[in-house]
Amino acid sequence: MKKFSFFQFWQAFLFPDFCQHCQKLGPMLCESCYQLIEFFWQEDFSQLFAKNFDQVYFDQVRVMASFKQPLSSLIKALKYQHHSRAAKFLAQMLYFHVNINYQTIDIITFIPIHPQKRKKRGYNQSQLLAQELSVWSQKPCLKLLTKTKNTKPQAQITDKNQRLKRLNNSFAISPFYQNALFKQNILLIDDVITTGATSNSASQILKKNGVNSVIVLALASKS
Repeated sequence: MKKFSFFQFWQAFLFPDFCQHCQKLGPMLCESCYQLIEFFWQEDFSQLFAKNFDQVYFDQVRVMASFKQPLSSLIKALKYQHHSRAAKFLAQMLYFHVNINYQTIDIITFIPIHPQKRKKRGYNQSQLLAQELSVWSQKPCLKLLTKTKNTKPQAQITDKNQRLKRLNNSFAISPFYQNALFKQNILLIDDVITTGATSNSASQILKKNGVNSVIVLALASKS
């Protein structure tokens, strides 16, 4: 398990965490707010999202909870408010609340963002989640995918048909791994899933490069 560095210790001391929903000093979600999360207990949502596509490339879709308060406050803090420490808290939630057989997983990877967007935000939230989950699961986290087009965020596209079509050819395999994925079983991390277009497009590239199976794992769903 990770250990706190001296810098992290003083960062936590000088800038303590508080509940992202009710603002109470303490964990990023206090016990009372944590109890309000609408967790999903369904094992696999792939059929729900598969109906959006003529061709489906993911094998399973696992989603932790509904994208509602108070969980949405914590996800937004990670994604838009530079609260990168929320990734550790959320990754622990993924590990303990979603039933994944990590013994069958070879590699953990994540939905990439365009370098310009990463530079502006400072990090890729899905990558942080994947890296933290790698610690808990003891499976390698590798950057298998790159984003080749700086597309408008899916969350800003209200038309469902546009969301489903606009990601064609926007992902690619990282050059270092082009010949290293044959028969590998991949756990693909995303933060929020709505139509599944992003996950399906990324899964397509993975499958075309020899991957055996792709399990999508998301914090929340807006569906």
